[in-house]
Order: sequence, then structure tokens, then C-alpha cells
Amino acid sequence: MEREKVQPHCMVCRKPFKRNEQVHTDTMATQIQHAKYFIYKAEFIKDTGTYEEIVNKYPDYKRSFIVSDKPITNLMVVTALKGKD
Repeated sequence: MEREKVQPHCMVCRKPFKRNEQVHTDTMATQIQHAKYFIYKAEFIKDTGTYEEIVNKYPDYKRSFIVSDKPITNLMVVTALKGKD
């Protein structure tokens, strides 16, 4: 049985990423956040680009940030599935 992939979402606003949205990656936890909601100082920005550019640029993101055709966006389900990896 194939597990449903969780729709990648911004850790700040909790909204799912779209391919053409501007995002930043940080130098601390190596997370992707929407550029307009970036919560750290500018000096902690590692890279900037569209969500699709960043995911394709970094292999670690590409492996874990794949957008599903049937995304789960319910945060209660997302939290439950994260504990089962």
C-alpha cells in the first residue's frame, strides 16, 4: 500500500507551497519558508527563488518536498504522519 504524500507547506503560515511562489531557505534548520513570511533576520537566508527552483536545486529538498497529486493539507493528519516516518 502506497502512503499518501503530505503536501509541503510553509512552517510559518501553514499554507501549501505552489511552484511559482517566492521562498527562502534558512541557514539554521534548512527549511523552506514563503519569502513574505520569513521569520529570521536577512543574514540567515541561505538561498532565494521560486519553490520549484529551490526544490530542484537541492537534492535533499527534492527527496522530501515532492508535491502529491492528492495532497493532505489537514495539519492534524500531517502531524500524525510525521511521527510515523
